[in-house]
Amino acid sequence: MDFKNTLYTAMRFDFLYAGRYNFQHGWIYPESHIPYCMVRLIEKGEGLFIIDGEEFEVGEGQVVYIPQGCRLSCVTSSEDFQFISIRFRLCAQLDAGDFLADYYHIKRVTDSGDDDIISTYFSQVISYARKGGPSKIFRIRGNLELIIAWLCEHGDDGGAEMEEAGQSESFSIEENLRRATLVSKRTQDPRINALTEYILAHLDEDLNCSQLASMAGMSESSLRRLFKKHTGKSPVDYITDSRLAVAARRLLVSNEHIAQIAYSVGIGDANYFSRLFRENFGVSPLEYRRRAE
Repeated sequence: MDFKNTLYTAMRFDFLYAGRYNFQHGWIYPESHIPYCMVRLIEKGEGLFIIDGEEFEVGEGQVVYIPQGCRLSCVTSSEDFQFISIRFRLCAQLDAGDFLADYYHIKRVTDSGDDDIISTYFSQVISYARKGGPSKIFRIRGNLELIIAWLCEHGDDGGAEMEEAGQSESFSIEENLRRATLVSKRTQDPRINALTEYILAHLDEDLNCSQLASMAGMSESSLRRLFKKHTGKSPVDYITDSRLAVAARRLLVSNEHIAQIAYSVGIGDANYFSRLFRENFGVSPLEYRRRAE
């Protein structure tokens, strides 16, 4: 079996969302578990991204890769901080760990230098994400794959040297893929993956541990244990954080009333929503929206 070809043909990127964000000095994104991959193009200003405890100072013209399953926090360090952010999920039959970094040597932060083509790819994703029509998703996926291809081409030199080495003792892709498959079998529970997707699609509903445990066919104690293992959070915390993350996005991209946004993510009390939001983001929903204007 040709493991390398299997790896390439199994690769697929599922686009989730794209947006352009502008923040003023003092914006803080508190540490959160990221259930998808992200790539961000810094268009203006400087900021600090902390990915799994490692600090990266980022600035204009740099592309940041944020892997699925990591813990992320951010803070601005300039008066104006603007970036394009694209969220996607990586679907591959042999997925395990930080797949794009492990097998394609994509760096956390990549300088674009004088290469303007990468900003064109990001702009195209934003442009088509706002349009309708049957070709929309194909154009978005096409540009997303071009972004990933560009990041691969600008990956770590050490990774490129290992890839050229082929089946050397230090780097055997077949062996790594076999190990990845075993790790995936040990650590990935499809029931938890299904529940996280269900939660994200039904945030406006009354979600609770009893209901989720019943759906997964397990006890509540098993649900809490497995959920914590896979997401780093309890089911209740994951639901709350997901609701606040979606609400924060809607505050930035819509003119909906704050109470409407709270209700749309399953929080019926606007005052309670504002209190939760402040505890998690450090500012009120109204101030969060104003800072991004």
